[in-house]
Amino acid sequence: MSGLRILSFSCGVLLLLLLLAACVRRPASDPDLIFRQATLLRQQGDLQQALTLADRGLAQFANHTNSAWYWKFRLLKVEVLLTQGNVSEASKLLQERVPGPADTPELQARVLLDRGLTEYWSSQYARAAQLLRQSLQIAEAHNLGPLVTEIKWRRGMVLARLGDAAGSEADLRDALRLARESKDTYLEASVLGNLGFLRMSTARYDEAVSWFGQSLVLLGQLQAKVSTARVLNNIGQCYRQLGQPEKATPLFERAGRLALETGDLTDRYLSLGHLGDSYQDNGDYTDALSYYQQALDAARQAHNTYWTAKWVYTIAATSIAIGDLARAEDFNRQAIELEAQVGNPVETLLPQINAARIAEARQQSSAAEPIYRSVIQAAQNLKATEAPGVMLEARGRLANLLVRTHRDREAETEFQSALAFINARRSELIKDEYRISYLSSRVAFYQDYVDFLVSQHREVDALKVVESSRARVLMEKLGGSGPASALVHPYDYRKLAQASKNTLLSYWLAPARSFLWVVSPSRVATFQLPPEAEIARLVNSYAGAIERLRDPMREGGDAGQKLYETLVAPARSLIPAGSNVAVAADGVLHNLNFETLPVAGPEPHFWIDDVTTSVVPSLDLLYRNLGRHPTGTDSLLLIGDPLPADQTSFPRLVNATLEISSIKRQFSQAIVRTGPDADPQAYTESKPEQFSVIHFAAHAEAIHDDPLDSAIILSPHGDTYKLYARDVIGLPIRAYLVTLSACRSAGSRTYAGEGLVGFAWAFLNAGAQNVVAGLWEVDDASTAKLMERMYAQLRGGATPQQALRHAKLAMLHSEGPCRKPYYWAPFQVITDSLGGGR
Repeated sequence: MSGLRILSFSCGVLLLLLLLAACVRRPASDPDLIFRQATLLRQQGDLQQALTLADRGLAQFANHTNSAWYWKFRLLKVEVLLTQGNVSEASKLLQERVPGPADTPELQARVLLDRGLTEYWSSQYARAAQLLRQSLQIAEAHNLGPLVTEIKWRRGMVLARLGDAAGSEADLRDALRLARESKDTYLEASVLGNLGFLRMSTARYDEAVSWFGQSLVLLGQLQAKVSTARVLNNIGQCYRQLGQPEKATPLFERAGRLALETGDLTDRYLSLGHLGDSYQDNGDYTDALSYYQQALDAARQAHNTYWTAKWVYTIAATSIAIGDLARAEDFNRQAIELEAQVGNPVETLLPQINAARIAEARQQSSAAEPIYRSVIQAAQNLKATEAPGVMLEARGRLANLLVRTHRDREAETEFQSALAFINARRSELIKDEYRISYLSSRVAFYQDYVDFLVSQHREVDALKVVESSRARVLMEKLGGSGPASALVHPYDYRKLAQASKNTLLSYWLAPARSFLWVVSPSRVATFQLPPEAEIARLVNSYAGAIERLRDPMREGGDAGQKLYETLVAPARSLIPAGSNVAVAADGVLHNLNFETLPVAGPEPHFWIDDVTTSVVPSLDLLYRNLGRHPTGTDSLLLIGDPLPADQTSFPRLVNATLEISSIKRQFSQAIVRTGPDADPQAYTESKPEQFSVIHFAAHAEAIHDDPLDSAIILSPHGDTYKLYARDVIGLPIRAYLVTLSACRSAGSRTYAGEGLVGFAWAFLNAGAQNVVAGLWEVDDASTAKLMERMYAQLRGGATPQQALRHAKLAMLHSEGPCRKPYYWAPFQVITDSLGGGR
């Protein structure tokens, strides 16, 4: 992590225009003009030109070394060099000088400030704080307002490195207030960035993103490339910690390009190292080590001990992962020495974890255990928010060590402590999108614990952990505060199966081995499945075959048959023909419609011929909603057949009119919004909370990186034509059924702990009991026929699951192309309410 580098003298684009105009009227040797031009160029990232101008100013006063201008240009050069990461050259320019006529209080304070900054970039934080305190005393004594603001901001950076979060916050808040009072946009942007960094350093990543975002807006207006690169690196780190790596990597890459453009070493080693993190997260250790080494070389060139230690430690950790213990031990020894110089209480714990890992790898568990315990104790002694990552890693590794040494009770204590900490941290996050993704970056702790419980023959306890981790945001939004508190006994799941008249299938995918739990009214059975990667290959292969319009019954479906044998066949005896089946999927299984799995035998058929299926977010959520009663199917809100806002990407649906008219005929109470009236406002203006059935017939856009930005494409209204998933969440409804007759409307991304997130999730969140939504691209003509049949069955008293299955079977057993799964199988019923029936 890094603080946002702050520039001493602030001005904006307007000042640049004024300076350019002044060049016409003032001589090129005017020191004030040169100084201001150089300062602005430094802010905007043209560091080489800024250095050239600083040298030009110095040359003018080479024979007047006691003049104020000489020292202003000398200090400006120091600050440019520090911006470049050239600490050694900056230090040489700050050698002791003989006081003279130019030795004003402002100059004295600035010399102390720049010496403090040099110590900061050399990772000598205690010395930096002392120098900045002296500088502030002088500036405040002589009412040097702008300098006071800058010193407080810089000292806030230093105090954050020293672990003094409260002192850092106080200084930065003062600096922000003063910057805004003086209307200094650059200073304001920089302080906002450091407030973000402070939150990032205490693991409050969602809050940090907000502060960084405010800073980035102002920096963009000022075209400040160096500080922009720093903020991009920091936001990327926050996204990575929040479980959104797909957002992080492009930010690191962009920051790296800016660093190359400006010649800034600091952002170069930050972006290189963070890209190494991205590769390591994906298990690509070779490329990760390459990036870490480049980052280390740049940090050493910049003489930054803090980041040299960080990358040395990280290379050691990665070397352990690939089994190169000799290299790991050598680099970790260097990291211990460097971290001792830095003196950051959190960072000094990291090489200790490496040392324990090395001892474990050498079968020295008795040496590793006390190290892990000492790290946990040290992290606990720090403030609660300062070392969450260190705490979790040490607990997780200690738990697994205790498992290997057959100390199961102690291992369980560590697992439970880690999970309780993770859940508490997740609950503190402000935005749904971060709470949804957070567990993805911590799911390994759940995977290890589940594996441990199964190995202890505590399969039902493992199931309880699995289900308690699922749909947590939905749980909380729909009136709970986490898992259903009553789920404390195996019978509760069996009671759920009995009351809902469903056989419950709960899947859990993990790197080493996966699991299936089958719950019936009489028993809970557990089956071991292959590793996640093996299952994912089959699912992706089979999904691709379906979307390429293959017919597994007539053209072969090896992947589909293997999936059936892997995922369903082990439990075949527990799922008799005619069963209702509720599937709690995991990971890539959310991309699979289980109904399409081919069942081999004398009469090969799809599994839909045997069972009626539902997709459920969580068994715990179903249990909590057992008393939820159907609201009926009397009133309809139907929005569709919009005017095309983008004819190329979203052409008009030819069969939407037919679909709408066939559905409308089946309801006596219907509000229908089509054509120009089918705009995003139509949904809110129609008061959707009063309808029992809501239907959309339109295109949809699934956004993988930001699932809550997924949208239903409607008619233009002002400057928008999209109804966003995040807007749906904010409007409570009581619908028994919401149908999204659109492509990929079920969801766009799966998160560990929350499942498939997108429009179906949003409508469940808003209060819908059942959502019919699509997994892949849908055919306009076949969808119209499917929907007409489904609603006819629904109005006849069938449940959504029964109605949709009947419509699918009619297409499956017809002649012609519609028998292929591509046409009949894209839609599924996703539900959080199986109790009560219809």
